[in-house]
Amino acid sequence: MKEIVLIIMMLKYEEINRDNINIATKIQMSIFPNESAYQEFCDCIDSDKEYNKYFLVYDNETIIGVTGLYTTTDIKLNNTLWMGWFGILKEHRRKGYGTQVIKDTIDMAKEFIEKYHIKYFRVFTSSIENPDVLPLYTRLFDFKEEYNNEEDLNFNNSCLVYTKILGNYKEEKWNNRFLNIREMIEKEKIGNSKFN
Repeated sequence: MKEIVLIIMMLKYEEINRDNINIATKIQMSIFPNESAYQEFCDCIDSDKEYNKYFLVYDNETIIGVTGLYTTTDIKLNNTLWMGWFGILKEHRRKGYGTQVIKDTIDMAKEFIEKYHIKYFRVFTSSIENPDVLPLYTRLFDFKEEYNNEEDLNFNNSCLVYTKILGNYKEEKWNNRFLNIREMIEKEKIGNSKFN
């Protein structure tokens, strides 16, 4: 008889706030060198939008990564929440944490389905800058598409948008709607100057 082993991860999510923003930014920058989420974290802390949140992720007392939720435009216009700054520290990869953190982040997004009519959970990435995460996204999201908005950055035509449908809704692609990646990059530069 084949032995079945079931591993259940109970990770802890601590919302990023003024007390832990420095450690959160250090963790985030060790995952994404030269990219600072410090200003984005500050903006979320100051935001009155309950669905704009970022988290330090712990396994017991050990920080293993970061994740978060945010929107790019009025949430009611596109029925979408985005996963932001998701990453697992290098020494904790290939242990199932990434899968669990994405599933947990999707569950966080689902909490806003009724109140804000959320239908889709999305993430964008670069196939050139973040190739290691693509198999994970392909496995956990329902579909992917290329992002090539001519008015925005697209990382040398390597930008991808992955979508998870959060219910019995039809497949609705992002269709190159403006993401404002340029503004996100500017926030990173501001974050770098403030944090360093």
